[in-house]
Order: sequence, then C-alpha cells, then structure tokens
Amino acid sequence: MAQTLKRKRFLHSLGVADTAVALGKLFGGDLAKLALAGLLHDAAKELDDAQLLAIGTGEGLITDPAERDCPDLLHGPVSAWMARREWGIDDPIILEAIHFHTFGKPDMCKEACIVFMADLIEPGRTYKDAVILRQLCREDLRGAMIKAIEQTYVYLERKKRPVHGATPLCHRWLVDERSLAVEWKARH
Repeated sequence: MAQTLKRKRFLHSLGVADTAVALGKLFGGDLAKLALAGLLHDAAKELDDAQLLAIGTGEGLITDPAERDCPDLLHGPVSAWMARREWGIDDPIILEAIHFHTFGKPDMCKEACIVFMADLIEPGRTYKDAVILRQLCREDLRGAMIKAIEQTYVYLERKKRPVHGATPLCHRWLVDERSLAVEWKARH
C-alpha cells in the first residue's frame, strides 16, 4: 500500500486500520480482518474518475446512478475488487467492509460498520464534527453511524453532490435496528 498510495493517503489508511482495531476491541469483530480492511479500504483512491468508471463498468460494480455522477463513490467497490484481484483477498467480511465503507448498506456486518466509522474518525481527520463522532462512537456504534450519515446528507446537500441510493437504506436499517434494541431492552 505504501507503493500504491500517496504518503498522506497511506497514513490515513494506517490510521483507519488502527482505529478499526481499537473499535473492534470495544464492539467485537475479527481484529485481523478489521486491520486488513482498514489498510486496503482506499486502495483505489488514487485512481482518477475515468479509471474508476472504466473498472466499475467493466467489472459490473456500478449499482447506483450516483456512482456515474460522482465516480469517487466507486473507490470502495473498486478497492474491494483490487483487494480480490491484486492481493488475493477472498474473505467476504473484509471485502464487504472495503466495498461499503463510503456509502454503507443495510445489514452490514459488524466489521463493515466498524470500518465505516473508523474511516470517519481516525486521528488524522480534522473536520469539525470528527470530535463529536469519536465520542459518540466510543459509546454507541450504531448511533455514531446514524449521526455520521445525517452529517453526510448535510455535506452532500451543501456541495450539491448526489446521495448514493444505499445510504438512506443503510440509515433506515440502523434506525430500525436501534429502535428494536431499545424496545427489547425496555421489555426485558
């Protein structure tokens, strides 16, 4: 990865791997898979839009119109494809965590949820709400994901960028799962 990515992106990937492992210790999950998914999650980030679209189209990775409008959304699916093709990674948990780390999906495995958040809160992230998400993530992984997606909606609206169709589905799944957990807890 150090040869594939620019230094700043490589350091980010190391931060995501470390943060994913730390979150895995809090919430469970396979620490080795979390480290590897965190390291590889941005493998395709240095590719330009034309390259992302070419691979996405050629490999059947495009699943939403937003990916054509904003090809950077393809860096997760293309990174998962690269992990499989370039490095022989065939573990479905690692590949899911890499593939969906940007826009999410319903029924994400725990490791995918953790990498999703680790990407947003690793120590190199300095955007204004990162501190809030870091604190919330230590207490409530699903709650942090809900908050992160809601912040993403605001960001995308401000930048006039499309929302990937999987993101609202992921948000609904998270809200529903959280409601079910609260309801179960109240009854028991």
